[in-house]
Amino acid sequence: MNEFPCFVSPLARQAAWNLCALECLSGTHTWSFNPFYRWSFWCTRRMMAMTPDEAAAWLPALAFAVSCEKDADVLAELAWWPLPEPLPPEALPWRDRLIRSWEQYPADTTREKTIRLAALVRLDRRAERLREWLTEARRAMDLAPEDRHLRLAALAGWRPRPGDRPASGNIRKAVSQWVQFWKKLYRAPGSQPDGLIAATALLHLAEAGWLPSGPSPERLRAEFRQRVQQVQQWTASYPARSVLRMLLSSVSADASSPEQQDIMAWLELTHENVSWEKREAVWDMLAAWQREGVLGRSGRGRLPGRPLLLPGLARTLEWEQDRDVLLAMAGYIPGAVDVSAHPEAARAVIARWEALGRNDDSQIRQAAWVGRWNFLRAGILTAEEQGRFGSDYVEAIGSEKSRDVLLALARITPPGTFPLATWAGRLSDQDDRCRLPAHLAIHGWLVEVMEGASGEWRVASGRSPLTTRYSRPAARQYGQFPELPLRLATGRRQVRQALRRAGQDIGDGTVAPFVNLPPEVWPDFRRLHEIETALAAGHLPPSPDTGAGNRPIPRTVPARLPESHPQTGPPGITDRTAGRTAGSEPPARHPFPEVIRHE
Repeated sequence: MNEFPCFVSPLARQAAWNLCALECLSGTHTWSFNPFYRWSFWCTRRMMAMTPDEAAAWLPALAFAVSCEKDADVLAELAWWPLPEPLPPEALPWRDRLIRSWEQYPADTTREKTIRLAALVRLDRRAERLREWLTEARRAMDLAPEDRHLRLAALAGWRPRPGDRPASGNIRKAVSQWVQFWKKLYRAPGSQPDGLIAATALLHLAEAGWLPSGPSPERLRAEFRQRVQQVQQWTASYPARSVLRMLLSSVSADASSPEQQDIMAWLELTHENVSWEKREAVWDMLAAWQREGVLGRSGRGRLPGRPLLLPGLARTLEWEQDRDVLLAMAGYIPGAVDVSAHPEAARAVIARWEALGRNDDSQIRQAAWVGRWNFLRAGILTAEEQGRFGSDYVEAIGSEKSRDVLLALARITPPGTFPLATWAGRLSDQDDRCRLPAHLAIHGWLVEVMEGASGEWRVASGRSPLTTRYSRPAARQYGQFPELPLRLATGRRQVRQALRRAGQDIGDGTVAPFVNLPPEVWPDFRRLHEIETALAAGHLPPSPDTGAGNRPIPRTVPARLPESHPQTGPPGITDRTAGRTAGSEPPARHPFPEVIRHE
């Protein structure tokens, strides 16, 4: 029987690469014993531009990460991964597997139990689970104040699914009790967190039409913002900051589109005289609203006041120096409407991110690269700005000493030709935490090159913008060439053909100059296609250790690969920007027409 699927969709292939890359990371000492490294990876990845299908393609990797994770801070970051709505049908089994991973997680502490509950409430929005959530809410009232606030904030994030209505008697009763629980907490005099938490829960119910006799969504949204504005002393502690983050991140922009005055009111909470904790939470929420409006499908996040965010971002970047706030701001993704309305602000933001990329603080440099990448992917950089991005990227790879910045750079697709030689030079770095990003970057590039050589094709269906630079005839599929991936991984001729297709040929039939890559950098294509096969069938693959003894060790491949010379002019944009002068405004177009790859 053919062990490779006859057809693997672009979404499944992207998900397979994400999971394969995470398995590669998880097998290293640096990843396993450094929780901050893992937290930085997931936090940065969450802020980087992703289309809905790209976010869905991370669900299998998230399920794997949750099953392995032991650090509470990393778990909290995993719990806030954006879940696109609606999910493509192919990704529904992956979401279900992620839910099972959270349900099976052995939470030993009160905080871990709260994080697990917060993730489940966001992922499983069926009304059938309200009785379970109601039981947890009642139990939370017996916890210590800080633990109670965290637990209630996690539960307050539950939102009914669009179009859902309680039908059966048992569910209808649970819904009524759920509403009454939050109304009682909403009316009861008490601390600031309790009222804010209850207002958040009621807002979700009102926007879904589940609060017929209560306050209107408009009134609750205004009151929610006012309560956030009134929050003062209690945000100084870490649990209180977590409460504020959970509440603001649960408020979506799609159910009740805020008007311009609402956006302006939120921007007032990002001023310099506001605490950094509140600035971070508000920018995180506003950037998420922006991503919904630019990237979402089915009209999510239509914000009449959205163009106001860009000038607000430009003004704040002039003075903001807090690393956490800057990372939240870096998640902002501009749309064509925003840039056309405020072109000067767009250029100012790009210039400021470029300047912050030279800051002495490594986390600020990391945020700056995320911000620049989001603007590049949105397709609004001029030819000059694209050229600076490419040259700064290559320079940063060669000189950057921060492992976190390097890890962010490894997830960025640079303009021009892939700087293989520069990344390969970091493989000899004495710090294994700096070698790992180079390994990841080269590993991903080789996967793309080999799949392109094998005739793989990725086309954008009406919903999935996951595309690549290779567009091969549909007849060349795995079913006809099951041995091709392994042959490509070991054959010198096929390797050179792949490199020539990737633009690495110097023109006389040879591939030069060369750099040496250790064999461990090469992907295990057999494992990659095992993952693709499993995901295409709707389930996760077995552990990489399962049956490892039966799987042949990948043969050593030729280690001499070409050194590529960085070029200006970003991939997929060069032709469209060739005649554009520096500083000129790019033509308005829908962002993310394709995933930017190397030409």
